[in-house]
Amino acid sequence: MNGKINIIFGFIYFAFTAVLGPTVLVPHFGVTQQAMEKAAQAVDKVKQEAQPALTAEALSGILDYLKVEKPMAKGAHSHGNLEALLNIAAGMVLLSLAIPANFKALLSIIFLVGALFHSGMLYLGSVFHMYWAFNLTLIGAIAIIAGLVGMAIASFVGLKNAKD
Repeated sequence: MNGKINIIFGFIYFAFTAVLGPTVLVPHFGVTQQAMEKAAQAVDKVKQEAQPALTAEALSGILDYLKVEKPMAKGAHSHGNLEALLNIAAGMVLLSLAIPANFKALLSIIFLVGALFHSGMLYLGSVFHMYWAFNLTLIGAIAIIAGLVGMAIASFVGLKNAKD
């Protein structure tokens, strides 16, 4: 594992997140549209009554619109795309560094674990309603940060050795 697997995984994971993006986000548009229509009806009712103060029913309709939950799937989609690209970039850098093979393998695995346990678990929880998966996202976040720190160290050592 010298970075090639990260590049391959990155492109496959990017394609996966790109395909899931529209299928995940489109169903939520209906919920938002319904809330917007309900809020518009409440506002129209207030206009028709021409009262200076909002009625309780109209105010309730506006508040219902404001309380519409934003779909968590957007976070999974954007994080998945970014983590796919991060794996591609990390893989390309790993290929060019003059560091021991076991350090390259460790960094490669850390970035794979980071993507799968962060955005992968977000997908499982928000898209496939496997809510237990949210408990594992911290593993992925820590792995990504550890991978970035490890890449900084590897770049410092590996680029210096490459010049020699």
